[in-house]
Amino acid sequence: MLKVMLHLSPGEQSERLIDRLDDPTKHWKVNAGDIDERKHWSAYQLAYEVLLERCSTDVAPWHVLPADRKWYRDWALSHLVLEELQALDMSWPTPVLDLEGMRAALGAS
Repeated sequence: MLKVMLHLSPGEQSERLIDRLDDPTKHWKVNAGDIDERKHWSAYQLAYEVLLERCSTDVAPWHVLPADRKWYRDWALSHLVLEELQALDMSWPTPVLDLEGMRAALGAS
């Protein structure tokens, strides 16, 4: 399991919210409570800190990635996923079929 928190700074969150308010094609992303919820930023940060401390284990750690810049967020996340996949050290399974016999039978038909 790979657990990732994409962390936005308050400034970036504010800029993105303003963009959504200014762009009619992004109005669907806006919630009437978005402005009021920003007043609770400190409480949310504390809750995230508690969550990360209590729910991160050696087997399933949390990874906190900065997400202010989408290009960096995407790069960091893709490298994290790649590292995890490489750590699995996967290989193709050994077939339990008589491949040569099957090939010979196919050639004979």
